[in-house]
Amino acid sequence: MTEKPKRLTPVGETLRELFLKSGNLCTFPGCGRLMMNAEGVFIGQLCHIEGAEKKGERFNPAMSNEDRRAFSNLMLMCYEHHQITNDVTAYPVEKLRQMKADHENRFSRPDRAILEKLTDWTEMDEPTQVRNLKRMDQVLRWNLGTAELTELVNDLNEYVVGLRKVPIELRKFLGIVARRAAKMDDSRVVQSTTSGTLILISDLSAAFSLGEAIVAERVNQLDAYGLAGIDEIDTDIGPRPAVRIYNLESGWPLWLDIISFCDAASEQLDAFTEDMDFARLDG
Repeated sequence: MTEKPKRLTPVGETLRELFLKSGNLCTFPGCGRLMMNAEGVFIGQLCHIEGAEKKGERFNPAMSNEDRRAFSNLMLMCYEHHQITNDVTAYPVEKLRQMKADHENRFSRPDRAILEKLTDWTEMDEPTQVRNLKRMDQVLRWNLGTAELTELVNDLNEYVVGLRKVPIELRKFLGIVARRAAKMDDSRVVQSTTSGTLILISDLSAAFSLGEAIVAERVNQLDAYGLAGIDEIDTDIGPRPAVRIYNLESGWPLWLDIISFCDAASEQLDAFTEDMDFARLDG
């Protein structure tokens, strides 16, 4: 009696083997999308090389249901590449089997697996841009007109494009420095100019229990991205090293205003420094 094709759920051992040999990455060449996110949620898709059912792509009537759910017939892919490989002309069985073999071979040796895990995480960040800044305008009581807000929107969105390339730890450090500068704004350790806001490195060193050399090194890294730099503040004992948080091209002290916005609107600074969710500034 011929077995009726039926989609069977893969057994646990098969799923574990798939994850181990996939490196938690989509099988499609060049794709770096994760199959399971940081919260442990499966966000990928389980794909059959030869379809599980009669209407499935590349269905093979000679296979048993058990063969269809076997490790050799399964691969993990993101939604986009699962849809792309549904084109059976462009992706016949042989091509998908080779794709699966090539991908799993990348993680079969520990030394190669380590190299594959070296990911540029800035490519994973997806910042949101702003449309109107109306919420920020309302919260900070700017009362700006449409034309003025549009100019700031364009300025900020251009800035966000570059910010995406900055490692998250540097963005967090920038936010911390900005918060300290905002806190000390009415003191002599902070100075505001048309090109940016300065705060003494000695103050940052004492506040964060970091050596001045470490603070300076971080600032030099920020300088490479055009976000902040080393400068000086004149004190009673002469010029002293300071961090300058650069204003935007229009002269807008963005990070000081974001600090004020977060305090007034009960928003977390991490939403901007880590998540880069600048759409929160819209109304």
